[in-house]
Amino acid sequence: MDDYPYAFYIDELLNDDDSPNCFEKNNQYDEILNDDHSYQSQYELLNVISKGAYGIVYRAQDMNTGEIVAVKHEFHGLSRQTLREINILKILSWKTVNAVFVVMEYMENDLERLMNNAKKSRPFTLSEVKCLMKQLLEGLAFLHENGVMHRDLKPSNILINQVRGELKICDFGLSRHFGKASGSYTPGLVTLWYRAPELLLGVKKYSCAIDMWSVGCIMAELLLKEVLFRGNSEIQQLESIYMLIGRPYNHELRLKFATATYFNGAPLLTERGFDLLDKLLAHDPHKRITAREALDHDWFKEYYGFLNLTDS
Repeated sequence: MDDYPYAFYIDELLNDDDSPNCFEKNNQYDEILNDDHSYQSQYELLNVISKGAYGIVYRAQDMNTGEIVAVKHEFHGLSRQTLREINILKILSWKTVNAVFVVMEYMENDLERLMNNAKKSRPFTLSEVKCLMKQLLEGLAFLHENGVMHRDLKPSNILINQVRGELKICDFGLSRHFGKASGSYTPGLVTLWYRAPELLLGVKKYSCAIDMWSVGCIMAELLLKEVLFRGNSEIQQLESIYMLIGRPYNHELRLKFATATYFNGAPLLTERGFDLLDKLLAHDPHKRITAREALDHDWFKEYYGFLNLTDS
């Protein structure tokens, strides 16, 4: 616990039937692996974690070390998204093959599932929110300073280690390496609820500020236990944004947090906390705070925010 003294234990949020460990090994996928047994000398597949159109992610055990890992099996070799992800992660060069297995660190849960469980049990404490936000910003600062925009930050793409409360960013299939601070890129990226206004307006020149908008949405969701901007279309998403932050001083957004308190009447956000959220959700991307600047924000130095106000 030395690296994150405010790290939390999340076992109480894991006692439901949706746990990834509850997936049983699915034998219908065994035949897919018959033509490629190179992985079998090192990894034993334990169970299916998730399934998609392009492949399966297994929980597996390294037969040599006993380490539990995640093995991603691509059905049709290297898809465009996998190539992009491998390139972003700087994995070694690949030759043409019939199947691809990407071995990654195994993380038991993602933030979306934990937030859904928190709605049914207890909300995150302020210390937990700060711990999660600090780690998210550290990861994002590392990406941005190494020339990578994630372009699809959302709770389901944020993984959590069950024992230490460690957070790690995943799924770089839509990420982009860039040489400058901004450029002309594909506009229709990022899951709708976490998409920055400039992307909703169809701009092709954007920067790392789009990731920071997503961080602001995630921060608000952690505190409010609900999605901040929930549109069913790009137009509805823009309307939802303008309703909350389209007025001077973000009056409506302040009201939303002013009426939301913990059981003892303590506010979800202090003035410093709202200042950080306000800078993450700045409508003008040029005025949006960077990940490195956010890490130095006074909200993280505010002792009040580390009190476990919801603990009994």
